[in-house]
Amino acid sequence: MASTTIQVRMDSALKQQVEAKLKSMGLNMSTAVNMLAHQIVKQNRIPFEIIADNNPPILDRLPKTVNADHMTDEELRLHLLEGFHEAANGKSRPADQVFAEMRAKYNI
Repeated sequence: MASTTIQVRMDSALKQQVEAKLKSMGLNMSTAVNMLAHQIVKQNRIPFEIIADNNPPILDRLPKTVNADHMTDEELRLHLLEGFHEAANGKSRPADQVFAEMRAKYNI
């Protein structure tokens, strides 16, 4: 397979931080960029969420439904944290009450 060279302009401090993180993972910048390119092609999208600094707090951005099959460990941790905060703030109901409502609603 023929290869090509690309150039990317990046803040020097950011580059150093990224290289240090990648090194701790056993990767280098070239491998990481190639991994990103492969995932863009495979998933037909940027393979992560892009979040602006001025977005609302993370708990406000989380979806209201959760499918853990397609989550990273960090995403799952954030969903669990959201549930903890809701329970701590009285936004939960006993499981037997929820199940009773479901049985009545779906005749099960």
